[in-house]
Parts: sequence; structure tokens; C-alpha cells
Amino acid sequence: MSALASDGNNPIVSANNEVGIAAVGTLMNYQEHITPGPSDIESGWMPGFEVKYSLMGNYFSSLPSNMYFAVHYQFNSGDISYQGAVQKQNKLKPYDGTDSATTNRVIARVGKGFQLSNSMMLTTYIAGGYQDWNRHTLGPYGYTEDYSSGLIGAGAMFQYAATRRLVLTVNAEGLAMVGGGMTAHIDVLPGVPAGSASFGTSGQEKIAADVDYRISGLWHLYGGLNYTHFNYTGGLLTSGLGGFEPSSSTNLFSMDAGIGYQF
Repeated sequence: MSALASDGNNPIVSANNEVGIAAVGTLMNYQEHITPGPSDIESGWMPGFEVKYSLMGNYFSSLPSNMYFAVHYQFNSGDISYQGAVQKQNKLKPYDGTDSATTNRVIARVGKGFQLSNSMMLTTYIAGGYQDWNRHTLGPYGYTEDYSSGLIGAGAMFQYAATRRLVLTVNAEGLAMVGGGMTAHIDVLPGVPAGSASFGTSGQEKIAADVDYRISGLWHLYGGLNYTHFNYTGGLLTSGLGGFEPSSSTNLFSMDAGIGYQF
């Protein structure tokens, strides 16, 4: 019997009609681009969680079959290493410390699935969302900065039903980071806040591989790996004293494992 049998119980569609919660671990690597240096570099693991809701089916007669909708929210928080520089007595001094970092990311997708064979489906979609990072460096020279950006773009998801219980997924997503910026909660001079910087539009790329296994009835176990890369363009600070937030690159490697309920 084929993985996608003719009895209407399509395992790919079943896996795409699911609400779930998962534990997440994310390895973050952030590097600013300052010439000459030193540049800020941060790296480390942040634990967290993810919740998801996805829907696929023929819900309205006026719409094509296998319409797809999904929302994913991910939260991470943890202490990661900070290596860089701080302003001290008008000189840049190398400084090693800890960033008590917190990140949020939410993304929504709307698209359509195209059945390629009895066991394969390709779903293309448009996506939009938001991400932020609260950067709170600890210690005597600690400071806090908030980074954020809107997200808009598209992606494609290939799914293969290896068995009637097991669905494998590869997802590739390209997003534009729009309306981003950074707000610094620090004074450059006594009583003079550093202000904020507005970022230009830049790109974000993500690739993910996931497994969904129906263990019993409507309960599923799922998990996977994903890699995300993006750049912040940097920009001038609004303090009016000529300061700037440098451009930077961020790489995120995440793994998750959770439980889902099919509906």
C-alpha cells in the first residue's frame, strides 16, 4: 500500500494539521563588522521553547485544494559569552563578559500544497513575521540594547511520507528584514542617551529538516534541525554625537523536539 492511501488519511496532510510545543536549543553566533577592531563577538547556547499551529486542507469551496496556513513562535534565553570592547576613559578597551540574551521570533505562512506523487508534496508559501533580541551585557561595564526587525518573504517545503506514520520535511525560506533597528539603553555622556539606530533592508535565509512521527491515535512526536543566517546593516545613532551601530552578521543553529496533536 502506498504511503498516501486512497482512504483519505493522507499522512502529510495529517502532519500539517497539528498544534504542538517543543523544547528548543539554539547556538547563537553574532559578530559586528568594525574596521579597525576590536569588534563585538558573541556566541553560546540558549535554551527555549517553540509553539506551532498549522492547517492544511480544503476548507472553502472558492479556494484551491490543500491550502496551507501556519504560525510558529520561538523563545530563547540564556547567558552567552561576550568578547568585544566598551568605551572607557575615551579609549576602547578589550572586554570579555556575559550577555544575558533573550530572543523572540514569530512567523506566519500562507500557501498551497501540490501533490507530486502518492508520497510526496511540495508546498510554496508567502511569509511574514517579527523578531527581536534583548542584548543585556553583565558586569561593571554592562549595558542593554534591543534589536528588532520585521520579516517578509517566501519559502518552499518539500515533504515525503516514508510510511503512513513517518513524514520527513525539508524547508527553505528567504526573507527580507524590514523596518529594523536598535535602541541602546545607555548614556554616551552623563544625561545624554545614545538613542536608537534605524537599519536598512537586508536578507535572512533559513533551511530546516524535520521529522514528524504519529505515535498513537492523534498524537505525534516531532523534531528537527535548522540553520538561519542574517545581517543587520547598522546605522547612525540619534544621539547627535556622531555615534553609530555597526553592521553585523548573525548565525543561528537550532534543534527542537516536541509533541503535537493532530486535528
